[in-house]
Amino acid sequence: MLQDVQERLVYRTHIYIRQEILNYNPAAGDLAYPEKLEMMESIAEKIKKEQENKDCLSLEPHHILHNNSMSSTSSMASLEVEQISAAVSEAGQRITEFAQETTDTLENNDLDHSNFVSVPLSATNSNMPLSPADLHGMWYPTVRRTLVCLSKLYRCIDRITFQGLSQEALSMCVQSLVKASDSIAKSRSLIDGQLFLIKHLLILREQIAPFHIDSAVKEMALDFSKIKSAAIELLRARSKLFSFNSNNAMLQFLLEGTPSVTETYIDSRKEVDRQLKKICEDFILNISDQFIGQLRDFLSKTIVIMQMYGNEGRPRVDIRQQPFAAPEKVQEIVAVTYKNLKQKKPVIQRSMSLYLANKDTEYILFKPLKGAVQQNFQQLHQLLNNHYSDEDKHIIAAPSVEQVNLLLSNVQLQRPSPQ
Repeated sequence: MLQDVQERLVYRTHIYIRQEILNYNPAAGDLAYPEKLEMMESIAEKIKKEQENKDCLSLEPHHILHNNSMSSTSSMASLEVEQISAAVSEAGQRITEFAQETTDTLENNDLDHSNFVSVPLSATNSNMPLSPADLHGMWYPTVRRTLVCLSKLYRCIDRITFQGLSQEALSMCVQSLVKASDSIAKSRSLIDGQLFLIKHLLILREQIAPFHIDSAVKEMALDFSKIKSAAIELLRARSKLFSFNSNNAMLQFLLEGTPSVTETYIDSRKEVDRQLKKICEDFILNISDQFIGQLRDFLSKTIVIMQMYGNEGRPRVDIRQQPFAAPEKVQEIVAVTYKNLKQKKPVIQRSMSLYLANKDTEYILFKPLKGAVQQNFQQLHQLLNNHYSDEDKHIIAAPSVEQVNLLLSNVQLQRPSPQ
């Protein structure tokens, strides 16, 4: 009886994963990024200000009574603590109620989140003590449904079956996130789509950790790649088809064309990490193109020219005589690059803070961008010192490496604190 119930549960889970996760049709509100995050951020700031106002009001009577008597001070201190605790509870309750109201239309009412396996918000190092955008009610529906489904199945089925279902659920959840990311990139911007995917992949990787299971499953398949070559050899040796010796063509076909069994191990956690690494690399490449795209293209052209004329027997090339490398042209490229850094850096910083809401993650993601910018400006100054005169350098007016470092250091990102 129990086995029959588990088989039915597994069957219904397969259907649920495909219909509600892989084939999920997002509503307009599900893809309203970054508007949804901006709205939740403004609500959190408003609640924080209200809490600060209540704290200030609670301190006034305490200050008055302190001037009158020490005994009344102790009683007011206790009252103050109660008021602050009540204010914090009220703020958290309002955030939770708002998040639930916002997502009621996105989730079926029969889903019970009481068994939801989650990591406490206090461990996320958010910018605010309680970030409503980090509540699971504000996550993309397929992420929420995947984690709720796994949390319900964790203690209901055996470990091997759960590993197979978790692999399938996580794989299809990642596919749904990639699809949603593409939609956001088309309707909003590529940066919004990439940060949306990074945010939810980080959530997914963090939330599957409490299960403490090996999510790698073994899949077996037949490899028919040898049949084609064996069939070709059979046609070529048709004269030996019925020969009664070791060179019988039919026997060779049966021996060489037999399908082989291949075993592959699929790890859903590694798939999440692989997808996360890929989207982070794409994001870094996209932002670096916006920051220093023209400068990088210019440096690449100069490297190609120097390599072409650097071979023995060819005259030494003068880079500054090339049409694309005239001092006036280089000045335009440098001016545009530095302008992009000054204008787009705050926008990128704001987007990263809005989506990730974690200073450590923002620092790690921005560090390769900073390194790429510094490296390109170092290559530029090396080129100018080797191929341009002092007058040309004055025309180009390239910012020094120290100026670039100072501009990049203005980013309000902190180095992760050692554990």
